[in-house]
Amino acid sequence: MKHKITYKFFGLLAASAVLFASCTEDWNEMNTNPNQPSEVPASNVLGAGMTVVAGQLFGERIGIYYAGTWSGQLAAIGAGDYEFRVDINNSQWDNLYRGMAYFVDAAEIAREEGNQNLEAVAQIMKAYTAHQVTDMWGDIPYTEAFLLDEEGILSPKFDSQAEVYEKILAELEEANTMLDPDGGALGVGDFIYHGDIQSWKKFANSIRLRVAMRMSSVAPQEAAAVLNQIIENPATYPVFEDHEDNAYLYWPGVSSNIEPWRQRLGVPTNKTDQYRTNNELIQTLKDLDDPRLPVYADENENGVFNGYKMGIGQTSDPMNTQANVSHIGDRFGYDDMGFSPFMNAAQVWFIKAEAFERNLVSGGNSQEAYETGITVSLEENGISQEMINQYLQNPGVAWDSGSTTNLEKIRLQNWIALFKQSVEAWAEVRRTDVPLLDDVSNDYAANHNRPPLRMAYPANEIAHNQSFPSDIVEEDIFYGIQVWWDTRTGVE
Repeated sequence: MKHKITYKFFGLLAASAVLFASCTEDWNEMNTNPNQPSEVPASNVLGAGMTVVAGQLFGERIGIYYAGTWSGQLAAIGAGDYEFRVDINNSQWDNLYRGMAYFVDAAEIAREEGNQNLEAVAQIMKAYTAHQVTDMWGDIPYTEAFLLDEEGILSPKFDSQAEVYEKILAELEEANTMLDPDGGALGVGDFIYHGDIQSWKKFANSIRLRVAMRMSSVAPQEAAAVLNQIIENPATYPVFEDHEDNAYLYWPGVSSNIEPWRQRLGVPTNKTDQYRTNNELIQTLKDLDDPRLPVYADENENGVFNGYKMGIGQTSDPMNTQANVSHIGDRFGYDDMGFSPFMNAAQVWFIKAEAFERNLVSGGNSQEAYETGITVSLEENGISQEMINQYLQNPGVAWDSGSTTNLEKIRLQNWIALFKQSVEAWAEVRRTDVPLLDDVSNDYAANHNRPPLRMAYPANEIAHNQSFPSDIVEEDIFYGIQVWWDTRTGVE
């Protein structure tokens, strides 16, 4: 976890940043000569970090196979048993830390350039990535992770997840304060908002809401303080309001620089890939008569929607075959110029709804926030207003109706709206048990009643970081102990 990027490898960095400049006015700016790497603009380093993190979080292994499966939204036919490969596990951790190192360097270069806005954006992206990493692994190196040059730290200590949360909440609040619409330009490396400072403020505060809600069962007072600060002061702490605010990175769609799911899955006219949808998601959408179903998934070869069902006997289940399991829908998996979804506005509304419903924040209308969250998600997926109105009246969806509580409804709709944000969806089912995922993959069902509780630590970190904690417990590769904020009982 080296702090400074080794600039003799700048050609790779420049190539990553150039991806998004093809066929645009910014091509010449981004296509810096790798043979003259003495001055690397902070914006280029920022862009490189974004592509690395997007490719890892929203790529094949984490986005579809591991977190995608464990979230109950996706599955792999014929390989649905959490295949573990040391090299892949190492690379997932390494790439996410590489992305954070880019953001640390981008912030430092931005300070040297006198660009406080760019420094703040790099800090937001670092905090965002750290949140995803700690939610996957638990305790991680963070406060000492990027201090090799400054302090010579080769083996950074592991911070508790509570410490990481405290740190990233502070970094995000500071970044919100630093951002100034009249300040420095973000440059060509801002692949998410293309220089819109107000959108970055909204993103920073929306992440803080997400972090606060995630910790709300284990540290309710601290969580409530953050939620109240943001929700009650929208002028100072703006957040996402509609899907136009979404923090989505859209890919160029040229050469090898196409959206990662599409790159793995193939072309829409020849859908044969093993990665498909999960029964938990498909059955939920069918039960609710959800109009997002044909957007999220395709009908199978027999003209019906069917997801891969996990559990004992899954490999012999006749409905779990190539012909019978629904593919991922075109919008999410088969668009060259598709998106990597860092965060969406629908989740902000569901966070507000839950905060109001649980009285973490007083005076808000939980039903209104809930219905707005549903509306924002459906609008993003091209659903008409007439169908939205109909859906809001469906049994199981309508407020104060059906057999589930309103809080359960909020949490379920949040999970549905998180499709393609697999790490986040997996975190939410671990936090809430909504939906209840008790169909554990065949190879693990005899010993466990839930999908994995966290990622396994990489072999390289265990072997080479002398500060790796000696009390880490790992069972069956992926399980181990519950992470800090996972307060569910009876879970193994």
